[in-house]
Formats: sequence, structure tokens, C-alpha cells
Amino acid sequence: MKEIKAYVRGNMVDGVVTALGALEGVTGVAMVELRAFGHAASDGRLTMVDMVKLEVDVADRWADTAVDCIVRHARTGAGHPGDGRVFLSELADTVRISDGDRGEDSL
Repeated sequence: MKEIKAYVRGNMVDGVVTALGALEGVTGVAMVELRAFGHAASDGRLTMVDMVKLEVDVADRWADTAVDCIVRHARTGAGHPGDGRVFLSELADTVRISDGDRGEDSL
């Protein structure tokens, strides 16, 4: 199982979440609004950008598809350094609180 954490621009999040929702294997997306600071490409100063952190847990077989979907729908035009980043991590286990199902069955 994989955990995907994606930081995307606030104005791109609706398209990303809609596209993820259409994918087989994605059963939900958690979202946290935040403000991120990054270096501007032109002058190197820190600038603030409204970002959204998305978290998606998927079975291994859906991970690459979900990551590709996020990248495709979060990129602005030809791409920009402030478009965000995607992190992919291994999940050791998951447990659904309501019924105790574990592993992929809990996704």
C-alpha cells in the first residue's frame, strides 16, 4: 500500500480532486489548506503561495496512476516551480476504525 502526499496550488485543487475521484482504486482524498513559502525563480526571495496538501492512500497497483493524475492536473501550463510536489511513501498497515478491517481491505 502507498500513501501519496501532494502539495498543489489552491487554484488547481478542484481539478486534481475531480480527476482523482474518477480513478478506480482511489476511495477518498483528505485535504488541508495551507500557506507555503518558496523561493521565487526570478529573484530568489521567499514568496507566499496558497497551497493545499492532499493525502491519498491506495493499493500498490494504483499508486503510479494516481501520482500521474495529480501531476497532470496540478501542472500550470508548461510547468512552474511553484506548482507543488508529490511524495510517495510505503504504508506498513492501515486499520479502518469502524469495523477493524486491515490492509487493503480497509482502503
